[in-house]
Amino acid sequence: MSGEIEGAAEEFERSADWLRDALRGLVAAVDRAAEPEVEEWVQERRTTRGAQGRQFGIRISRIAPPGPHHADGVADALASAADAMTAAGWRTEIREDARGPRLLAQQAGFEVGLFGVRNGGLSAWGKAPTVWFRTRWARPPRAATPETLAPGYELCPGCDGWGSCFGCEGLGFLDGRQCPECGLGMDCSYCGGSGRRRADR
Repeated sequence: MSGEIEGAAEEFERSADWLRDALRGLVAAVDRAAEPEVEEWVQERRTTRGAQGRQFGIRISRIAPPGPHHADGVADALASAADAMTAAGWRTEIREDARGPRLLAQQAGFEVGLFGVRNGGLSAWGKAPTVWFRTRWARPPRAATPETLAPGYELCPGCDGWGSCFGCEGLGFLDGRQCPECGLGMDCSYCGGSGRRRADR
């Protein structure tokens, strides 16, 4: 079973609020008069051993760069934003690729970016660190043991009394994919989770 991590929900909200404020500051460094569009999302995360977490993301678009020419405006906007982010303690880098220059910044597991788009404006994005809500999976206790078996029963040969799927140990996933043995059912397919069967079968 996987246990809840105390304070994870509060930590997730704090990280989301912090990233929102950071990205608003980035936009203000580029154009204080901007009226951008904001999109937020939450990405569910899961490890192969069943830890569960969430990652907050945000995108701000329709940011108008200063300057009469798009290329010059983007370059000036990225430089201004990089200065502001560096002063605020971010590690910044301006990269150039086929799509043009883009600013990338990192701090304490948070990531933000700023880049020019075809309509002549700018878009910014940000990702907070994943906040884990549940610890890694631990197999549930045995459903049956030799000591707990009722007369006329024996341990299930499919799970040896565990009751959970022998392949995925009750997680429902195996190597990040749906378990081929139980198909997310998580219980042993032979005994249905009881860990036992009639001895005369």
